[in-house]
Amino acid sequence: MFCAKAGPVAMHVIQKVRNVLRGVLVVWGGTKIRKHLWNSEFAKGRWNCLDETPEDCVYYYVEKYCEGGSILDLGCGSGNTGNELDASKYQDYTGVDVSDVAVQKAIDRTKRSGRSDKNHYFQSDIYTYLPGKNYDVILFRESIYYIPQPRIDPTLDRYSNYLTEHGVFIVRIFDSENCARVVSGIEHSYETVEKYVSANGKTIVIVFRPGLRRRI
Repeated sequence: MFCAKAGPVAMHVIQKVRNVLRGVLVVWGGTKIRKHLWNSEFAKGRWNCLDETPEDCVYYYVEKYCEGGSILDLGCGSGNTGNELDASKYQDYTGVDVSDVAVQKAIDRTKRSGRSDKNHYFQSDIYTYLPGKNYDVILFRESIYYIPQPRIDPTLDRYSNYLTEHGVFIVRIFDSENCARVVSGIEHSYETVEKYVSANGKTIVIVFRPGLRRRI
């Protein structure tokens, strides 16, 4: 009743509180909470705007460093990366997402695109997912934004064990202003191989290796 009778200002405040709460839960919530939230949002079409991104700047770097090999996409969403990359540029692709709704959308899209023989998807929390092989590229496309700062290094360190000898991490960040600590942390702790910054200075792609951290 309160929400129904609330004025525009009150509704704005309520929505702002909801957004803040949602932001806290998708970062700090447990697996079940985050799975429920992402499932709800994917089912309602909140992220349909990201279904078609054929000109995304990150594809050039994934294809370049993959060198016809294997890709692990952590936080793959509904499958745009695996279906928009040039199919001739990689051997196999594995997408992982906490949302089984997103994963099913990715599987359906992959069937339509005829890539089921080389694209495979798994519903799992990226904190606990155990790869079955090593990869030439491990991609965090925006998903690193949802990893709490104290857990970024441990997460990257764990996945560094699943990089091939010359494999790289690739992180794509749409809004670098809100992720400045993430960017500086990567540049401080890892070996930057290549970095792209968009003309407006907001979107960043960082290609990096564990460097000395792998030997610590």
